[in-house]
Amino acid sequence: MQKNISEKKPNWVVRTWKKFTKFCSDTHGELKKVVWTPKTELVKSSKLVIFTVVAVCVIIALIDLGSSWLINLIAGLVG
Repeated sequence: MQKNISEKKPNWVVRTWKKFTKFCSDTHGELKKVVWTPKTELVKSSKLVIFTVVAVCVIIALIDLGSSWLINLIAGLVG
């Protein structure tokens, strides 16, 4: 059974463009449903995250300095 020429599916560009526009439309619809965080809460949370990261970096740096000092002390006693 032969396909009729009018039943031929659109080319790759047309199919891809239709999929892309559907994706954009669906994404826009979903973004309308999102409840965005208020700016004050966002700023407070960001400050907390930055403070926590800095605190953890300082703790790791102190542990690193302390352990390297201890290893150098032990190496000086042995060597």
